[in-house]
Amino acid sequence: MSDAPADKLAATEVSRHIPALDGIRALAILLVIPHNLDLLRPPVPKIDYPAVVFLHAGWIGVQLFFVLSGFLITGNLLDTRGAGNYFSAFFGRRALRIMPLYFAVLCVAFLLAPAVATLPEPLRATANHQVWLWTFLANWTAPFGMDVHGFGHFWSLAVEEQFYLLWPFVVLVCSPTVLLRVCAAVVGLALLARCVLVYLHFPPEALYMFTFCRMDALALGAVAAALIRIPHILARLQTSTTAISWTALMMLLATAAGTRGLAMYDISTQTVGYTLLSAAFALILLLAALPTTGTARAIMNILGTKPLRLIGRYSYGMYIFHLPLHTYFGITLLQRLAGPLTAAKSLAYIVVMTAVTFGLAALSYELFERRFLRLKIHLMPDDKRKELCSNT
Repeated sequence: MSDAPADKLAATEVSRHIPALDGIRALAILLVIPHNLDLLRPPVPKIDYPAVVFLHAGWIGVQLFFVLSGFLITGNLLDTRGAGNYFSAFFGRRALRIMPLYFAVLCVAFLLAPAVATLPEPLRATANHQVWLWTFLANWTAPFGMDVHGFGHFWSLAVEEQFYLLWPFVVLVCSPTVLLRVCAAVVGLALLARCVLVYLHFPPEALYMFTFCRMDALALGAVAAALIRIPHILARLQTSTTAISWTALMMLLATAAGTRGLAMYDISTQTVGYTLLSAAFALILLLAALPTTGTARAIMNILGTKPLRLIGRYSYGMYIFHLPLHTYFGITLLQRLAGPLTAAKSLAYIVVMTAVTFGLAALSYELFERRFLRLKIHLMPDDKRKELCSNT
């Protein structure tokens, strides 16, 4: 069977909006924000230990974002390989989604705010590193202390932008079948790179932020996208959802057990742990794209509910806003209003700040970002425009 007809058939079957993916995006942001807003510090009472473990493990939301990005971006690229505007459409759409809000926030923080007010001392002290934010290179400099206070989370956006620059050229010359082999090589290289950096005693932050150390997450998302675009593999996967469900669950449990509860900078986490976690998330994305039954179907239905889809829609703004809001406003207000910090107060603070961040992100999306997102339709082939509108 030739690749061309197979690709076309598979793309027809799977190129649709999947509501559960919005919920998965919501789940990712609801892991990341509590992790970054966590103020609990050991020692804590034993009764609070489960909360501490959960909040610490929230970094896996970034891993989930990477896998999801690899899945969605690769799927889109595979489905438009024959388009005459393949590159311009892809880069234009990515720019319209990422850059308006990103650069607007940087302009407010580093151009407007200094002109009208005195910046907080931590921001003034680190503002000389802002060039790495403007150029999407913060993930290479932050591990060595060249980050900007309150904007440390922008490193993951830098990783994704670097991925966007290279991946379209790879996908253009690869059928889904060939892409699977390329992705397998990428996964192996990422794992090898992390092992080498551990051996060379690089700081754990480098293994966490360097693009080539996290590219296995993006590649495994791409694997899932390629698999469901190969008809005979898609047919086999559609009859194997129970096995996929159990495999994903077992991989998550094994990874948690083998990494001391998903300890962020544990060597086991930063070597094989990243890869196993990404593989489990890729299997979950497969389940979202495949017809499922029983418990898996119930979970996907929950992920596709309107509240979670709404959070998923606003997740980018929530990610952009949450850490500056926490660093420069939230902590100060908490200290003034709440007195001595307890676990209950910390958790209540996280809930309130997540809600505030959601509200701010909703306003940003509806009043600002959406103006740019509407332009994306002009960068799609006619038969893709309706689909794009439903995914925006």
